[in-house]
Amino acid sequence: MLNSSLAYVILRVIPESTILMLSSFILLDLKLDKLKVLKYGFFHGIIVTLIRTLPINFGVHSLLSMIALGLILFKVSGKNFMEVVIAPCNIWIALALSEGIYYFIATKIININPEILTNYQTISGAVSTLPSLAILVMIIMIIKSMKKRMMKSF
Repeated sequence: MLNSSLAYVILRVIPESTILMLSSFILLDLKLDKLKVLKYGFFHGIIVTLIRTLPINFGVHSLLSMIALGLILFKVSGKNFMEVVIAPCNIWIALALSEGIYYFIATKIININPEILTNYQTISGAVSTLPSLAILVMIIMIIKSMKKRMMKSF
């Protein structure tokens, strides 16, 4: 079980889920509709919060959150199943990479205490990890660019 405060959910989980939804729209070449991105991002954030309260081993919640994202995308996108399955996989790889990059920058360069970055209860824990979302968007744009180049060569 991963307990988060309401402030953490509002300041970190909901924005992260919204960025994940935006990333999904980008990778699936869906029309960027701000209202849909916000609505489904909020919905996904609530689902993620509920999943995190389940009494399951750490890490399983990530897989369940990924499945929830895939199901939302399948319903929303109208794309074929394989395209929809690949998008959350790419996003979760990008998310892990962005958080790893930011953790390195935050702890080694900016000298932020690692306990702050892993605190799911405080506002400082939520706010101090937000820059990783900007890194995530950059990685998604790189993935999108690489995907576009690869498709041109076929």
